[in-house]
Amino acid sequence: MIAAIELAILAALNEAGENGVLGYNYVVRDTFPDEFEEYLAEARNLRTPAAWVAWLGADQFEDSDDDTGPTARLRFALVVGEQNLRNEQDTRHGDGAKPGSYQLAIDAIRLLSGSDIGLNLTSSIEVGGMRLVNRTAAMKRQKLSLIAIELSCRAPFGGFVPGNLGTFGTLHVDWDVPPHGNVAPPLPAAEADASDLIELP
Repeated sequence: MIAAIELAILAALNEAGENGVLGYNYVVRDTFPDEFEEYLAEARNLRTPAAWVAWLGADQFEDSDDDTGPTARLRFALVVGEQNLRNEQDTRHGDGAKPGSYQLAIDAIRLLSGSDIGLNLTSSIEVGGMRLVNRTAAMKRQKLSLIAIELSCRAPFGGFVPGNLGTFGTLHVDWDVPPHGNVAPPLPAAEADASDLIELP
């Protein structure tokens, strides 16, 4: 569900752009890179508007009475970015031809707040806050302004029916005695030093 929500957030931005709702299209839509500063340094031809999404964590778990499993509040960060070669202010304010990062953030909040983004969420998207990301050296080189928006929703974590797992009745163990490397997957090994087979009544 976590990955599905990340992708659905990006898909909602893309669809709104393609349908003319935003007045612009997102060029970059991706999950947040692990090393963002390095990513920016290597992205010589970065194009905007851009959006990245990352999972921040889960809390407020609640048990469910059905087979969907527990529900939890899932928190995400949506980072929207715009660049402008004219000056730093235009990266935030826009220049009349291109939107600034402020407009990207406002539009994203209007679009996503209260939406179920096409998924079976327990509660729709809520906006927790937004902030301007401090400009790093790589952001300055890219003439880039970023705004981070915190989003959250409640969603099922997925469940299972214990009866579908089958019955645990047999345990087979291969032993390497002393350990010298001749027991390796796939098991059972053809040349195990010793084996145990436990069958439960």
